[in-house]
Amino acid sequence: MSLKAKYNFLHLFYWFTGCCINGFIAVFLQSKGLTNTEIGIVTGGSCIATIFLSPFMSSLISKIKGMTIKKLMTILMLTTVCLYIFMAFLPIPAFLVMVFYVVMYALNMSTVPMLTMIAMNYINEGTYVNFGLARGIGSASWATSALIFGQVVSFLGANVLSIAYCIFALVTLFILYHLPESKITETKEEVQEEGSVITVIKKYKIFFFLLLGFCFMFSGATAIGTYLINIVKNLGGNTSLYGVAMFAMAFSELPVMMTVPKLMKKFNSVTLILVASIFYLCRNYTIGLAPNLIVLIIGMMFQGLSYGLFTGVITYYVTYNLETQDQMSGQTMIGIMTSGIGSTLGNVLGGVLQDTIGLNALFVFVYLMTAIGAIIIFICKFMSMKVKK
Repeated sequence: MSLKAKYNFLHLFYWFTGCCINGFIAVFLQSKGLTNTEIGIVTGGSCIATIFLSPFMSSLISKIKGMTIKKLMTILMLTTVCLYIFMAFLPIPAFLVMVFYVVMYALNMSTVPMLTMIAMNYINEGTYVNFGLARGIGSASWATSALIFGQVVSFLGANVLSIAYCIFALVTLFILYHLPESKITETKEEVQEEGSVITVIKKYKIFFFLLLGFCFMFSGATAIGTYLINIVKNLGGNTSLYGVAMFAMAFSELPVMMTVPKLMKKFNSVTLILVASIFYLCRNYTIGLAPNLIVLIIGMMFQGLSYGLFTGVITYYVTYNLETQDQMSGQTMIGIMTSGIGSTLGNVLGGVLQDTIGLNALFVFVYLMTAIGAIIIFICKFMSMKVKK
């Protein structure tokens, strides 16, 4: 099997595991008796932990002799397997469920930049890997698992998610084991000492502000994603229809992410990100104003042209615009600004607003965050044009 095929399969099974943890977080925690506010505290706490944990984990690759991205991912995923099984099947109090999920979620999110960096290392050393295609396949696997688990959870309960995670994690690690080590990994110690998150912010102002805009829009999208089960139920749906909505959202990413490399050859990367921000407005406002489940699903299908396009372009942007020693920190920054800060805002405020004021307050928050993010991206476009002049 070729390297490209192995990397595609890695994404296929990795994002199966991602759906088990992130896709049904509210469903799982509600089954353990947690309120919206408590779910917001868990997801927000996880995201805050990710802000500090993700760069720390990435730095271990250079600080520990013999440590590689593959070895570190293996340790983190096996730890996550143990935590998920404990939460699902041991009679532990709600407080411990919250603590365990914070740690598990943060560990899981810390592996995302590592998965990306594997591909970028191969590309930098001259081995072509189509990250857009692989990530698109991952989105399709997330979509498929969301559709399937939406039905299965309805019949077997939320604990089945932990068993599914365990199975898919082991398959992911099996594929990861058979991927060759990148040659760049061998010199990572020298490279990693030169680059840091602070260095990236100072050196690449446009990159930072692009991520800042993404951060605001992502916070709105996260508030919708985490509490989507509540939105679906408010429109008369159930867990099965929640799975259908998740399927529509994730599957829309596949065709967009597959075409990102071609789009970047024809269009400026900042222009593509601006287009993605426009579709973020379409996505979040359509979902918030949806009068029924059909319109809701249509809004979810803008996911590909918003999140899918933005994620694909910004990942390649790091590889082609940041110096080699800054690229791992650049990929980590994407996670910090989105899964860290953006998700924290969306999860915590989204949960509190629902429990104190109601679901409509959540939508107002989503509209505001999305609009602020889009404005920042528009400003970035003008900044980039001035820099070129």
